Amino acid sequence: MLDRYPLRKLILDDLFAANKIAFLLWFVMIGSAVATIWIIHQTRQLNTENGELILAKQALENEYINLKLEERALDDNVRITSIANRLKMGYITSDQQVIIIENNH
Repeated sequence: MLDRYPLRKLILDDLFAANKIAFLLWFVMIGSAVATIWIIHQTRQLNTENGELILAKQALENEYINLKLEERALDDNVRITSIANRLKMGYITSDQQVIIIENNH
């Protein structure tokens, strides 16, 4: 009877003994592929977040400009004078002024 070598053992011995560098390079290649996919995913998430933040910044800038315009309109002396005239309000004369002095005794 002929002695047979187990084929499975020969293949595994060949992979681990003779092709250690090829096996190591295969693992490095798989690791590099996984790392590349993860980095691309993170980059896309950050780009999406950046776009959302830019839109929020633009909305806040628009709101700030509108508030500044409204503040200027409300502070406008001509507008206040016209509203006072419409309400039949006038300037206070010195005899209409009342000064209140509080004593802290």
